[in-house]
Amino acid sequence: MTDLPYSIELHDSTISGIESRDGSIIIKFSRAYVHLDGKGWAQEAEIRVCSATVGGEQVDYPAKVGDGKLVTEDGPYHNLLMLPLSTTGPVNLEIEFFSGKVVRISGTGIDVTLKGRRTLLEQVAGRL
Repeated sequence: MTDLPYSIELHDSTISGIESRDGSIIIKFSRAYVHLDGKGWAQEAEIRVCSATVGGEQVDYPAKVGDGKLVTEDGPYHNLLMLPLSTTGPVNLEIEFFSGKVVRISGTGIDVTLKGRRTLLEQVAGRL
């Protein structure tokens, strides 16, 4: 069997809010689009960027993500955040919403946590 990605696809994910907590920025996904075992799943998730600052435009949440990119010492990610993802060092995350608005978050580490149960959305293996 081919090695299939285990990742969050930023495109088609929905963010319910971004908040500051204890010097970190927390991005809350009410519906992260998760690739796992050749299928597309919906699952809640949180991305924590440590020692972070947030900039860009004011967004009304919930908001659907159109695109995004993440740069860490482990490499650049465009739209797909390979899991598990937890690293220290410089982090730059840019999220573009379907509205055209962009949020930029910079910090010194990132940690992605999936929460709750996954819900099957679709079979994607064979369509890639």
